[in-house]
Amino acid sequence: MWITNQLGVATWSEAGAEWEIDARGGQAISFGFQDEASVQLKPVDGKTLPVADEHFVRGRCWNINYPQAGHRHALRIAFEPIETAADSILLEATISIQTDLLDSHPKVDIHFDGKLIKKMSVPGASPRPVNQSGSSGVTLAKSKQNFTAIFLGVHDSPFTTDLSTSESLQLRLFGEFLEKGVIRKARPWILIRRATNEPSDSELQAISQRLAERPLPLAF
Repeated sequence: MWITNQLGVATWSEAGAEWEIDARGGQAISFGFQDEASVQLKPVDGKTLPVADEHFVRGRCWNINYPQAGHRHALRIAFEPIETAADSILLEATISIQTDLLDSHPKVDIHFDGKLIKKMSVPGASPRPVNQSGSSGVTLAKSKQNFTAIFLGVHDSPFTTDLSTSESLQLRLFGEFLEKGVIRKARPWILIRRATNEPSDSELQAISQRLAERPLPLAF
């Protein structure tokens, strides 16, 4: 279940473990095991993210709203745990972005400080050249504390730029021209697992297939 006593901060507690999300906005949105290397959503070009002004829990989803205010865009994010165990969590993050500006190219980075291990293609799609026409369907990296894999479906991978290096995972969501009033969404799945248990290729492929078969998110 979700436990939250502060706007934009929550803990998912299940299977004898706790995962913390600091989604207040500003410099970054961070999630992972407590006191360990975390996955982050970060702003681009020296800017900051909008700041959360409302949140609520609906079933297994924790929803946060970020008004545009003085920023280039507004955000809505819904976090939903797909599968949890004592040493791992598979988390869906549905990220909605929109703007009131007439000329805007909003961007958000998924970032993790860890050694890049492998990339795999999206089920049903041809492999894509990195940094050219999209990102791989699965990107896996390892820190001292944990493994992190980012899964992108066929609707997201062509519009995501892979800026990863050998020592850092970095995937840039969105980035194209966004028309005023239009809502654009991305739905990455994030697997975080203790460093003693690396996910196998078959497991990564199975998770990627589950994402491919999951219905697209509706408005929330």
